[in-house]
Amino acid sequence: MNPIPQVSITHDYKKWLSSPVTTYRGPLDQIKEFIPAFERRTFGPALLPAQNFGEDNLFLEPLPAGFNRNYDVIVRMPLKNIEAEIPVGIVSKQYSLIQHRTLLQEAIKAMEIAKIHPDEVSAELDITEYGERMRLGLIFPKQFNMKMAEGDEMGLRLECFNSVEGSMKFMSVIGWLRFICSNGLIVGVADSYYKSRHNQAMELNDIVTVLNGGIAATTNERKMFHKWRNSPVSESKLKKWTDEHLAKKWGVKAAVRTWHITRTGVDVEIADPFEKGKPTEKAVINKSKVPGAVLPGDTIYAVSQSLSWLAKERRDVQEQLEWKQQIPDLVALLGKCK
Repeated sequence: MNPIPQVSITHDYKKWLSSPVTTYRGPLDQIKEFIPAFERRTFGPALLPAQNFGEDNLFLEPLPAGFNRNYDVIVRMPLKNIEAEIPVGIVSKQYSLIQHRTLLQEAIKAMEIAKIHPDEVSAELDITEYGERMRLGLIFPKQFNMKMAEGDEMGLRLECFNSVEGSMKFMSVIGWLRFICSNGLIVGVADSYYKSRHNQAMELNDIVTVLNGGIAATTNERKMFHKWRNSPVSESKLKKWTDEHLAKKWGVKAAVRTWHITRTGVDVEIADPFEKGKPTEKAVINKSKVPGAVLPGDTIYAVSQSLSWLAKERRDVQEQLEWKQQIPDLVALLGKCK
């Protein structure tokens, strides 16, 4: 008997390099059914199986008419019988195709090595319209959670990013997910971060290193989060950091929103985009309360959660990742402000 489907599917505002993104959430064994497979084909008038047309003898070996000896086409295979094969990009002959499904299998192996049973893992899958780019988030069991306060917990999460047509490097990273508002925060731990080009030197086994390094680093990270929660931030210090460091790094709009979310728990928009003045001085229009905003916003932890909210709200998946990665450095600058 087939299991009852427990996967939720959303088509929200997210994009990934202009391609629409669909998000799937649910048990790991059911999420994998939505991950397509891909094949290499020759780059020419027909999508034939990939062949090496004289790559070792470029000038002597004849080519079939209309074929390009330097490139292959990556083709998405149908998930259902009613679907057709869809070309999603071209790659060089030296490109090493890493299947999304292979990445998932390696992530599962890494968790099993870490004594984490796949049935205890919940998954979140972001995948582009034609499947060429994928973000896979695997949330660890409850015993890895970190309690910040009553009703406020964070879960440990392994995130893997991959593209089959070379638009981004393979990447895996350990981060924390704050359940109360679905904020994600990547902390600056060198051992829990890995990326590589798609080539023959690529080793998916490094996911094991990332996972083990991330788990081992959680003791220090827990201490860091609690230190942030007990590190006060005066309004004058927050103002200086917002107007100078944050505005320079993330822009005026993000600085204005961070200032108000941290102080009031309400997201805003600038009333007059042409108004002169510092971000903390601009007139705003209140929009909506931010779920999980830490009030009163007078600690480094509160500021970090405002930043995490803004990172999550970026429309592009790749931008979300980049902004999350910048949060620890921004927080460090806040700690140095006087």
